[in-house]
Amino acid sequence: MSYINVYIEHNSLALNTTFTYACDQKVEVGCRVRVPFGAQDLIGFVESVDVVPKVQHIKAVLEVIDTKPLLNDELMKLAHTISQNYVCSVISVLKTMLPPALRPSSTEHKIIYEDWAILKDETVSLTPKQREAFLLIRDQLPMKASLLRKKISLARPLFEKGALALEKRVKESVVPIEEIEDSSFVLTDEQQAAIEKIETGSHQVYLLHGVTGSGKTEVFLQLAQKVLSKGKQVLFLVPEIGLTPMMIQRVKARFQTKIAIYHSSLNAQEKYEQYQLVKENKISIVVGTRSSVFMPFSNLGLILMDEEHDSSYKQDSMPRYHTRDVVMERAKFHHCKVVLSSATPSLDSYARAYKGVYQLVSLTKRISLQMPKIHLVDVKTQTVENGLSASLITAIKQALSDHQQVILLLNRRGYLPVVKCSQCEETFTCPDCGIALTYHKKEDLLMCHCCGRVFHFDHTCPKCHSHSFYRLGMGTEKLEENLQLMFPNAYIVRMDADSTRKKNAHAKLLKEFEEKGDILVGTQMVAKGLDYKRVSVVGILQADASLARIDYQSAETAYSMLEQASGRCGRGEIEGNVYIQTFEPDHYVMQSVIQHDYFSFFSKEMKYRHLGMYPPYVYLCTVIYQDKKEEKAMQVAQDAKAYLSDLKVLGPISISMRQQKARVRIVIKAKDKALLTQRVWQLVHHHMRLKTTVKQDINMYPFGLEE
Repeated sequence: MSYINVYIEHNSLALNTTFTYACDQKVEVGCRVRVPFGAQDLIGFVESVDVVPKVQHIKAVLEVIDTKPLLNDELMKLAHTISQNYVCSVISVLKTMLPPALRPSSTEHKIIYEDWAILKDETVSLTPKQREAFLLIRDQLPMKASLLRKKISLARPLFEKGALALEKRVKESVVPIEEIEDSSFVLTDEQQAAIEKIETGSHQVYLLHGVTGSGKTEVFLQLAQKVLSKGKQVLFLVPEIGLTPMMIQRVKARFQTKIAIYHSSLNAQEKYEQYQLVKENKISIVVGTRSSVFMPFSNLGLILMDEEHDSSYKQDSMPRYHTRDVVMERAKFHHCKVVLSSATPSLDSYARAYKGVYQLVSLTKRISLQMPKIHLVDVKTQTVENGLSASLITAIKQALSDHQQVILLLNRRGYLPVVKCSQCEETFTCPDCGIALTYHKKEDLLMCHCCGRVFHFDHTCPKCHSHSFYRLGMGTEKLEENLQLMFPNAYIVRMDADSTRKKNAHAKLLKEFEEKGDILVGTQMVAKGLDYKRVSVVGILQADASLARIDYQSAETAYSMLEQASGRCGRGEIEGNVYIQTFEPDHYVMQSVIQHDYFSFFSKEMKYRHLGMYPPYVYLCTVIYQDKKEEKAMQVAQDAKAYLSDLKVLGPISISMRQQKARVRIVIKAKDKALLTQRVWQLVHHHMRLKTTVKQDINMYPFGLEE
């Protein structure tokens, strides 16, 4: 009988410790076990074996689930590093690292198996007809049993007599990839210089800052080709599913080999299969979103992180890690280089490159024509019809008559952002979150874009029973309707969180736009990564919306979205024109965009960050306290602020509700990263000692502040 230490499946920080169990079977670190925990049977993850128990009366393991470890030493150590740095439980990291079918959880997704027919003994006695059937399929074995039964009618006696046997194999799922031809290319001098600088440089991390359309992806592919030729693995990271199909196509076309694909749109079986391909060293290339950073690489030679500035790289639930930080840890272990790429790098990354921590590599010129021309449309002075300015309408008409394409960005989905009674002024709000519900006309319902709850809408005010409502604002659904009325012959494609819910919807919509679309309407997902030669006009509606947010990152978010969206046109032989509708044409963000001058924006924004003492000059942590009673949450938040009296703490302030509970937030600032981490962990243990029912929620290095 030996003893093992186990992390049980609950994510709570109160249970972020190991529990000792007796085990009479062979088990290794990194395996799952079923154990008794209180009155429940739970799944645990083995942290250490052959331990010396510190207590008596130790319970025994009920079942050893895995014969081999699911995670290697590198990933086990990485889980502890992420837990320590992001103040989250180790088990929450382990769950995130593994595909759903392998997670240490009682609600696990089962791996699906199917029967395969294999050759067992071809010398057994068979009738002439059975022998004829056997010879017909013998050279095609092994094959799926279902296919075998379709090919021959005498399958059953072949199994019964022992000529064939059944074998369980993991069901193979087919992840569709649109085949494209590899585009011919001639490297520009800048691209060639960038590749040489990265290949010969002594830095581990490189920031590839290239204007939109400068050929950053080609630099990625060239670097990857050289690493793959040495027999090493390459990870291509993209921020969103919408960008994954395009990167997959480019990689597949270039290397003509099997690649692993990993993103949230895959089902549990597909994720398991892709994960196993990497674990068994059957592939050398992985293309994926945030979670693919945890793939079980054994010989990683290069990590390429596209659109590194994107907020999607930060996970918004426990563990709230940033992909870039995980990339750095994995690169250190594998002694490989990292290339971060963006036309609008995050201020954090550019500041590190500016100081020489990263090596800055620049691509300043477009491969095709010149940069698109930016037109700032002052909506205070210009007529606006159905959300479109007169100059934008004229540009759309001209583009359509020339058989060119248009992209319109409106970063608000739905039909009406606010539904308000015109009689009693009552606004429909989410009972859980306290924020305005958005009307979706197609489904005729109200939706909370915060928690996702959906409500029936009978077009009656619950307060005064009126049927009259203000039509405030506009979302992508209403914009699509307006455009169809204004341009009845145009083929319009809408791309937002509602139209891309179904599997593979991103790829289908983009293909639809490429082949027959005239106008693409969408939220921020149409602002980046798209490369269509016929797009000559980009219109950005309500461009000031991001600037209006009360957040230290609002200017950075706005600049990034506007510059990225502007880069979607003029990528072929056609000149590009961008129309930005704004109330503040003189704002430094707008002026930096019109000049395509990232450094000008960086310089101004860094001054504001320094004055306000915000990242990258300090490190931040937000702590949110949640309870049914706001005064109770506020009291605990004030206690936390007093406990952290040695640090700069902003707040506490009340923010929007969640799940019918009030939320109160504090923001902790510190110049020393290690000190911040230490004090936040101490705050966690202080909160546990309070024995309060108020929930504490920690977000280290938040990407924006919750409102």
